[in-house]
This record gives sequence, C-alpha cells and structure tokens, in this order.
Amino acid sequence: MNSTAQTPPKQPAPGQAARVVLVLDDHVALREELAEYFGSMGYQVMQAGDGPSLSVALRQHRPDLAVLDIDLPGWNGIEIAQAIHRRDPSIRIILMTGNPNWVTPALSTSSGAFALVEKPIELARLSRVVKAALL
Repeated sequence: MNSTAQTPPKQPAPGQAARVVLVLDDHVALREELAEYFGSMGYQVMQAGDGPSLSVALRQHRPDLAVLDIDLPGWNGIEIAQAIHRRDPSIRIILMTGNPNWVTPALSTSSGAFALVEKPIELARLSRVVKAALL
C-alpha cells in the first residue's frame, strides 16, 4: 500500500454520528491498515475477513460504505457487493482488486459498486473515492 501524508481525523458535525465504513479483505495486514486509516479520518470502522464474519458484522450494524476485496476465498467480492446492494441499495460500495482479470467483470456487472480501486492501494486516491461515495 502506498501511503501519503495522513490528514488529521475529521470530526462529525455536532449532533451527527460518524459515518460507518466496512472493510472486507482476507489479508489481515491490509484490512487492519485500511481500518486504521479510515479510523484516523474520523470514520467508525467495521472489519470482516470472510463471508461468515461479514454476515455477523452486517447483522450488528449497517455501514454507510463497504470497501470490498474482490478476490476472496469462496464468494467473490462482486457477488458480495450484489448481495449487499440487493439488501440495501443505499450502502455505497467500493471494490478493490490486485488481479487485472477481475477489472472487466467488476465494471460490467450490476454489483451496485460506486467505484473500483486497483491494488496496491494508493491511500490518497482511495480517500478521494471514499469521500465522493459518501457525499
């Protein structure tokens, strides 16, 4: 992951709850790094590493945004995005992939995805995409 200068945590407006970002990636280090980054930006963060932990997380809280890795064991991130979108189309979805073979399927499906971000993740670009998704 390419990091750039981190921006100080933003605080929600008075009386406004922090936006909730769900990070789904089976690579623990990347998932935790993204969770820490989003937390530093003032977002409340949920994490999941696979389908079962995602199901648990979604039953506990509704995210405003889901950042999903595509290349996962079992269900792929496109299928997960489609399921989330069918359940709640107001949840914004960003797909991530380091595998160029997933780019075309991700962009040509009705996954409900707002954007696709390629790995290695550039935090500055991801931050811009997240902010645009949550407008």
